[in-house]
Amino acid sequence: MTLSLSPVAMRLFIKPPLIPLLILAIFVDGFWSSGNLRTLAESISTDGIIVAGMTIVMIAGGFDLSVGAVMAMGGVAAVVLLPYGLLPAALGAAVMGSLSGSLSGTLVTRLRINPFIATLAVMVMVRGATLAYTDTRPVVSLDDTFLALGQGRPLPYAFLIMIAIMILAHVLLYHRAWGRHVYALGADERAARMSGLAVNRLKTQCYVLSGVLAGLAGLLLAARLGTGSPIIGEMTPLTAAAAALIGGASLRGGEGSILGALAGLVFVGALINIMNLLGVPSYYQRMTIGALLFALVVMEGLLERSRPR
Repeated sequence: MTLSLSPVAMRLFIKPPLIPLLILAIFVDGFWSSGNLRTLAESISTDGIIVAGMTIVMIAGGFDLSVGAVMAMGGVAAVVLLPYGLLPAALGAAVMGSLSGSLSGTLVTRLRINPFIATLAVMVMVRGATLAYTDTRPVVSLDDTFLALGQGRPLPYAFLIMIAIMILAHVLLYHRAWGRHVYALGADERAARMSGLAVNRLKTQCYVLSGVLAGLAGLLLAARLGTGSPIIGEMTPLTAAAAALIGGASLRGGEGSILGALAGLVFVGALINIMNLLGVPSYYQRMTIGALLFALVVMEGLLERSRPR
């Protein structure tokens, strides 16, 4: 008799082992305190918005290394435009993100550049432009309404926005034709093209969506910190990719889900939070996330080789 687990049970116990990690966290002093849980919710909020976009891009068979730089640019753009109002600030962050995503999509679809190389180039350009504009200095905001957006009780507003975005992304992928087309594109691009799908446009839309969400994440992070910093987000692409991969996405494309990505996000966020509580230095934390990502990529490669041709 074979034991079969539901997709929900798989996400919580196996891929990722979220429930076992949370049970072990009982033995970590302070993890389950209300203050620490709020800190955890804050820490995963902006990354979660980016993970939603990253997951969609990976389902389509792509990858986006530029999200951290785009997040930084979105935060700076929001603070710069804040004197004109909160709505122009949000639109500015979204527009900056959409332009970056459009550039990534164009490089991947029109020039046929590998997604890793294309988004790496966009990352460097966006980061350089943001540093040049700010002269490497953070842009500070003292606007009370803007700063209030980074707060919220009992749950941070950014966390609630993240949940809303993930629900919308889930509906978009599972209950709309566009989402089915994205899965078809990632599963077999040639077949998708032969079936009449506008492959280049669809792929570009995924990158634009990822860029917009990264820009909005930068807005929310700037509201929480009261600062638009040009140097934030260095580890964001790796954290987002690790969360998506742990949650069931694949570098081959055609696989993954928003619910799985959410489980992966909570797993990675809780793991980092536990290391913080245990006093693990930040460089060891980076090594841990890097090793986790390395292990996931190696495991995926081994599984791919073992599959029948």
